[in-house]
Amino acid sequence: MKKLMTIAASVVLLFGVSTAAQAQEEVDWTAGYNYIGVQGGAQATLTHYKFMDLVTPQFAVQFGRYFNDKVGARLHVQGYKINSGFKADRFNFITEDQKYSFKDITGDLDLLLNFSNIINPNRTNHTFNWYGVVGFGVNYTWGTDEFNAVTAMSNNGNYYVGPIQCGDKHSCFNGRLGTGVEFNLSKAVGLTLEADANYKNDQFNYKWNDRCDWQIAAFLGLNIHLGVKSKKTEPVVVEPVYATRVDTVWYDDTEYKTAEVAEEITRDIHYQIRKADPVSERMVNEIADFVKTHKDAKVTVTGYADKGTGNAKINMKYSEERAVAVADALKAAGVSADIITVDWKGDTVQPFAENDENRVAITVATGIGEKKEPVKVKKFRTKEVRYQVQ
Repeated sequence: MKKLMTIAASVVLLFGVSTAAQAQEEVDWTAGYNYIGVQGGAQATLTHYKFMDLVTPQFAVQFGRYFNDKVGARLHVQGYKINSGFKADRFNFITEDQKYSFKDITGDLDLLLNFSNIINPNRTNHTFNWYGVVGFGVNYTWGTDEFNAVTAMSNNGNYYVGPIQCGDKHSCFNGRLGTGVEFNLSKAVGLTLEADANYKNDQFNYKWNDRCDWQIAAFLGLNIHLGVKSKKTEPVVVEPVYATRVDTVWYDDTEYKTAEVAEEITRDIHYQIRKADPVSERMVNEIADFVKTHKDAKVTVTGYADKGTGNAKINMKYSEERAVAVADALKAAGVSADIITVDWKGDTVQPFAENDENRVAITVATGIGEKKEPVKVKKFRTKEVRYQVQ
């Protein structure tokens, strides 16, 4: 199957260049044409066995001719491998389900009907075509070793008893109804998707039940069109007449408006053990810059000490010194003392899971800042347009 699709893709690439040529000329599909094609897909014979176990690959070649844009005929040959089986609950000569395979080939002479053109005979775009298939032919099967091995379990030695058996090979009739679509990549190449139902003799799958067998198949294919004619028409030259008008063109533009937004920043200034300085100049400047650019700014400085060293009294002292040191640095950087709130917790509160990180002064600044918000507005402009009136 993979090899078939590779070949199909190569042929499409080879013939696809003719698509551009088709755009420059009209194709006379009513004149008819010959074609050859290859198909690949899957089939299953409908029986009481598990359906998915019956699906097998199927390949086909076809040689055909469309006599006009509505009716055609083809010789279609398909085959490869067929799966079938016995269910243990239906046959008393086996104790568990048995699947078997055999080979087959089917040749049909099919009548083709282009439904798209029959329904709409005046259409001009023939890129997509829906067609129907009615056919009759002969089916031939062989390679029944697996079947014979299963039926050898029965008392009779061979389950199938049919009127047209010859050793391990037999033939039967094949009737067909199907439908498909063809997409013309160009006048030379068409891709097809086809589904067929095949009506066969009872002995097709080697199991005799007094009812004819049904086989369903689906194919993806590639057709090469031969002898497709083009319509030769003389171009009609018409001198164009132009006029000018003024058009109003509306478009979206973006403007920006200023909006107030509540903002907050937090800076954690950590210290070594028993230390309350130095204070991070970078972090102090970041707080100071925030205060300068925000309205109604407030600053809260809270000092902490780690619980793992010292005692409660010493730690309360260190946390106070750390908070005061940061507040003094902020004042030195230009932050008004009126907006600074100083607090200290000693080791009664541990804001961080890591012990050493709790030797810290946490500074939180809040205020009202401004940001630019984009706003979509409608605007227009005029332009002169020259257009053809005749």
